[in-house]
Amino acid sequence: MKSLINGKDIIVTMVSKNNAKLGYRFIRQGSSEECLRCSFKHICIDKLEEGRIYQIVNIRKNEHYCKLINDKVKVVEVIESNIKCTVPTRIAFEGSIITYNRITCDEIKCINFTECNPIGLKDGDKCKLVRKLGKVNCNKGKSLTAVVLFRISSFNVKQF
Repeated sequence: MKSLINGKDIIVTMVSKNNAKLGYRFIRQGSSEECLRCSFKHICIDKLEEGRIYQIVNIRKNEHYCKLINDKVKVVEVIESNIKCTVPTRIAFEGSIITYNRITCDEIKCINFTECNPIGLKDGDKCKLVRKLGKVNCNKGKSLTAVVLFRISSFNVKQF
């Protein structure tokens, strides 16, 4: 049975001692050759999905030595982080389950560009709309709303 916090899977992983702080967020990015040969790979990186943002919710006492950073790492519990982004206003209903699709826009200097192109979400992700933040002024005239989403894993989708 998986452990959950607010409907989110708790994942055990490791982070550097310096980053082992409650609430710390990080993006799982690629792994090095050293990681692929490491005996802790199954704990440290295998359970995290590349390109997703995770947040530390508990710090365990266990420490291990990491050859890659030449320092100690702490065992921590993480959940996938909520993501602030924009969605079409017509689907922006709190509590709803949506299929996320990135807003098509190339206006890099737009103040909404980061929310229209969020890190941590991919087209086709099933997400729960946790909070509606308000309408967004779009330079291209699109009807958009800023929201907070959390991605629903296939394990959790039945709970909603």
